Amino acid sequence: MENMENTIRLLVVTHNYPRYRGDFAGIFLSLLNRRLTEHGIEPVVLAPHDTGAALYEKVEGVKIYRFRYAADEKDQHLAYRGTMHKLVLGSVGGLFKFKRFLDCNRKAAMDIIREEKIQAVAGHWLIPAGLVMKTIARNHRLPMVLSSHGTDIRLMTRYRHVTYSYFKKFCRGLDGWTVVSSFLRDEIIRLDPRLEKVLSVLPLPHDEDVFYRDETVIRDENLVASVTRFTEQKRVDYLIKAFALVARNNERARLEIYGSGPRRPYIEELVREFGLEQRVTIHPPVPQDKLRGVYNRAGIVVLNSFREGFGLALSEAMLCGAAVIGTRSGGITDIIEHERRGLLVPLDDSAALAAAIERLLRDQPLRQRLAEEGRRFALDHYASGPLAAKYAAIIRAAVES
Repeated sequence: MENMENTIRLLVVTHNYPRYRGDFAGIFLSLLNRRLTEHGIEPVVLAPHDTGAALYEKVEGVKIYRFRYAADEKDQHLAYRGTMHKLVLGSVGGLFKFKRFLDCNRKAAMDIIREEKIQAVAGHWLIPAGLVMKTIARNHRLPMVLSSHGTDIRLMTRYRHVTYSYFKKFCRGLDGWTVVSSFLRDEIIRLDPRLEKVLSVLPLPHDEDVFYRDETVIRDENLVASVTRFTEQKRVDYLIKAFALVARNNERARLEIYGSGPRRPYIEELVREFGLEQRVTIHPPVPQDKLRGVYNRAGIVVLNSFREGFGLALSEAMLCGAAVIGTRSGGITDIIEHERRGLLVPLDDSAALAAAIERLLRDQPLRQRLAEEGRRFALDHYASGPLAAKYAAIIRAAVES
């Protein structure tokens, strides 16, 4: 624990944060903030309100403020659902709701800065946190550190001529910018080489007290698992097509998918189309302690998404001792070194994915070797304690510079 006289009061601006015990939303931020308190950082979180959540609470030493942005709670649906950009860009009404969201967010941030005597600001995701931080920067001389996790960088690069021209001055004035993978760092540098000096790669922190090899759980060498979302980016349809090929040659192989999202009906229809109803099971998302059981039971865990910012399901599975397969795309290549701590396959290639799954199903020594190497790597690189210490050092350097 750092000397409390040197404690830094940090405003954390985010649109994604746990609303209740067991909530998945932004759970890695909750873990990071809890660990920051061990390093002389006092996080004060500002997040959107949602139905049933407290407007203010203190959880494990972290203060959490939640701002309302609609008179009726039922209209507070921009955050926590993974569809903010679609809702905002989909209609004029969505733009007006987003403006209201930002106005309320900015006002709440200003109030907290004054009342909590904030000394630095940390924002998570360029949009919407960066929009709030820009306003703060115009009114206060506070150190600013931004963290990006994938979605915001995809949007910024897709609409670079509009988005980055608006954010350029703000981004160049940051005291630090952390990203979860070298893929995202390279995307930003490609957009603006001058930003290299403020960028740091800092993976998502993992709770090693939650994700670990549980020897009481029997691993099923025929079980393939995927923890994902049913969106176009996650390419679950290619996984179903790949497993249809696997099922032809291996009558014992089974696939379990855990997730939610708008493409679930399409995926369910695909399962029926291939006659896989008895071999593929789709589950809703489960809490982290149950997720540990999923990873510990599975012989293989697959994430075959496109331009993934990081690939949290893979690194969590590695901590639990499962062998992993991922696409050679985005931040997944930071996690998996091909043939050493997992297998990489080309994007959108169901035949190659099927071949990789079949290879690990039949080659137990290879599967065990990749799992052991992966687990060692994950323990060294993704444990929350060391990552929180690095992040705290970035915050402290920003304040003391």
